Amino acid sequence: MKPIAVILMGMAILVEMSSTAMSQEPFDLKNMTCHIASADTNGCTGIPTLHSGVLTISKEGAFKLKAHYEGCFMVEKVTKSGRYQVSRFKETMSLELLTTKTTGMADTASDFPRTLGFANLNYDRLDGYFIDISAVIRERGRHTENIITSKLQCEVDE
Repeated sequence: MKPIAVILMGMAILVEMSSTAMSQEPFDLKNMTCHIASADTNGCTGIPTLHSGVLTISKEGAFKLKAHYEGCFMVEKVTKSGRYQVSRFKETMSLELLTTKTTGMADTASDFPRTLGFANLNYDRLDGYFIDISAVIRERGRHTENIITSKLQCEVDE
C-alpha cells in the first residue's frame, strides 16, 4: 500500500470518528488478546518497524503491546502500554491507541503520550488490521513510507 494511501485512510478514519459518537467507555468490549503479523516488507528500513506482536486490550480502556520491531541493523523487543479510545461503526470498531509508557526502545527519553496507531476490528470475526504510525512519529514525520499495516486477529479472554 502506498504511504499516501495509508495516510489518507488514517485521515478518513479520523474524520469519520469525529462525526461518530466517541467515548472512553469500554461499551460491551471484553478483555481480548490480539496477535499482530506484518505483511512481508521489501528490503529494510533505517528506523525499526513493527514485524509482530501481542496486543492485550482490557475492557476498562487500557492496552499493552509486546512488540518485535526490526530495522536494517537493529532488532528491538518493545513493550508499550496506555489507554485507547473506541469508535463504533456499522460492522467494525476502531481503537485509537495512545501510548503513555514505553520500555525497551533505545532512544526513548520519556513516557510522553503518543498515538501508537489504530486497531480496526470486525465485530463477528474479531479480525482486521493494525495501522502502526509510531515509526513515522519516531522519525518526526520525515519518512512516511514507514507506516505499516499489519494483520490483526483477536480472541476474547475469559
